[in-house]
Amino acid sequence: MQIRFWGTRGSIATPGSSTAHYGGNTSCVEVRTDDGTIIVLDCGTGVRQLGGRLLAEGLSNLRLNLFIGHTHWDHIQGFPFFLPAFVPTTELNVYAPIGFQRNLEESLAGQMQYSYFPVKLNELRSHIHFTELEEGFFRVGNVLVETQHLNHTAPTIAYRITADGATVAYVTDHEPFWQLGSSEFRHPGDQRHVAFLTDVDLIIHDAQYTEAEYPAKISWGHSTIEYAVDVAMAARAKQLALFHHDPTRDDAQVAKLEELARHRIKERGGKLEVFAAAEGQDFEVRGAGAAPDVSELSALHARPIAGRRILIVSANENEVGAISQELEEDNLSLLRVRDLRSAREYARRTPIDLAIINDKLPDGDGSELVRDLRARASQADLPIVLLRDIQQAGSDLHDVFSGTTDYLAKPFNPAMLRTRVRAWLSRTTTANGQEVDLDESPLPSNGTPVEPLEVSDIGQILASVPLFQSLNREQIDQLSLRATQERFGLGRRIIEQGEAADSLYVILAGKARVVETSDDATHTEVLLGELGPGEIFGEMGVLSDRPRSASVFSVEETRCLCLRKNDFMQVLQTSPDLSIALLEVLAGRIYETDRRLARYSPDPLTGLASRRAFHDQYPRLAAQALRREMPLLLVVLDVVSLKHQRPVRLYRGRRSAANRGRCADGVRPKDRSGHPLRL
Repeated sequence: MQIRFWGTRGSIATPGSSTAHYGGNTSCVEVRTDDGTIIVLDCGTGVRQLGGRLLAEGLSNLRLNLFIGHTHWDHIQGFPFFLPAFVPTTELNVYAPIGFQRNLEESLAGQMQYSYFPVKLNELRSHIHFTELEEGFFRVGNVLVETQHLNHTAPTIAYRITADGATVAYVTDHEPFWQLGSSEFRHPGDQRHVAFLTDVDLIIHDAQYTEAEYPAKISWGHSTIEYAVDVAMAARAKQLALFHHDPTRDDAQVAKLEELARHRIKERGGKLEVFAAAEGQDFEVRGAGAAPDVSELSALHARPIAGRRILIVSANENEVGAISQELEEDNLSLLRVRDLRSAREYARRTPIDLAIINDKLPDGDGSELVRDLRARASQADLPIVLLRDIQQAGSDLHDVFSGTTDYLAKPFNPAMLRTRVRAWLSRTTTANGQEVDLDESPLPSNGTPVEPLEVSDIGQILASVPLFQSLNREQIDQLSLRATQERFGLGRRIIEQGEAADSLYVILAGKARVVETSDDATHTEVLLGELGPGEIFGEMGVLSDRPRSASVFSVEETRCLCLRKNDFMQVLQTSPDLSIALLEVLAGRIYETDRRLARYSPDPLTGLASRRAFHDQYPRLAAQALRREMPLLLVVLDVVSLKHQRPVRLYRGRRSAANRGRCADGVRPKDRSGHPLRL
């Protein structure tokens, strides 16, 4: 493979005489394979010169592959100036990780609005295709591309590219998962990082800071030079290119840091070849030609996380508020509890997809809950993230965090926690013990029976659902005999309020929303809850033998088992354990419905949110202000005579002294003590 650096700088472009050697353009690397495949790694300001070079070569019908690590500006700000994108004969395939809030196309289009640039994205004449990536693998012709999530403040992935018997890894921006001043990697994230880079011929790695600078830059999402060297040595890499140079460094400073890296390798007896990436540097990468082991997961297959259940266990309101503010943007279902006892009870009756646990709880240590969840969880790969003070962690992380999937040092960056949650949820291929496998065949427009399942298969699925785990084989078979599998496309009504109840449903994959419509003239819709894999709905009509009390819609493509009313009632009458489990489910729903109504139902007179909504929102606002080091002003207004039939009208403009402060009817309003109000 042929490699050429077109931009090596991080954060912001820094042109000038003091950066002429290593370069002042932001991230851009060109990769060419023997079969003519062209890959562009990132689209910082360096891509402008690359675009000019490609057109100067006179290549017709250009087919380019642009791999973006993430959509922060220093990695995409060169795209509007990439000349091949303006040429009708160019085919441009753009790849990037699934991001926050905006998709890939929207992110690139955002910086090309008329407010910032004279040409809009949709006015470019080339053929542009956008592909959002998960962790896994895909191929571009004969080139194998593997991806892995990095530790940054936005969803970011590394690319491992194998072609022509050589392998190159592009890793920027990335922060150590746990920094203890040691070259040993004890955190699972760092271990995964090393494993991803093992036996690579060239690693292009983020090396923006030094170990001495890093304490002031924690949670900024970048690596130290020392960490990059240690990772490359642990991965048995042949070459390391120090990349994403800090914008404050001139050429002399970058050269000194290059020597620092070489000295570290020499001290440790390593053979790794290291250099600081320089703009215009062009060389060939050769490898041993060994066939790599390929992940079984496709990076092109989206793994939706909306609706997944996150258990947050912490008594720190600011901490919970900050976490909630970040995760709610991903439409995750958040279950917030304060202590061990409540968390154990929640986990016992409610399937969860990921747990975030504070190490210090009012009634015990968070590590106790980790062990409980690991022992009780039906999902073997349940991600558990522990939040712990770095001073208390010590050096042996394996003993301290036994059973955890991931851990963060407090104080932590909520955005970085969000990226880790996204990564773990996308890696988790099972939901509550059952594989989520909505195949690629198109879903019917509404709920219809699909491929029939054997009774034994239905029985295995039901036996894994928490509600039915107490049933014996005969009872499971009775439920399974007439059960059918149904699918519902996005936004389809599964059951309708007021219709007869002849069945209940078990969600196998997807998410459903429960909505009640009022009987009055307003027909107001109230959200009662959202349900995910392993949960049931429609049981109220079956139990009461009355019409449905609410409607249920599929929020995403959803697959359900449909159980017959009579079969369920017969089994329920023969199983006390099922009756008790069902009571617990109903009690939990009543509590949750009451909480939602109290939180969301507006005051009938003013239309304002309730006091409970204030208590829910204020910790988040306070946490946000604290994080941004900004003051927070709380204004409380006590409005007198708000419910009076004749509302107080305040006059504007100049008024005579006699009329100043009077209402429309000439009566001056009074406070609760009977004294006239000063308006």
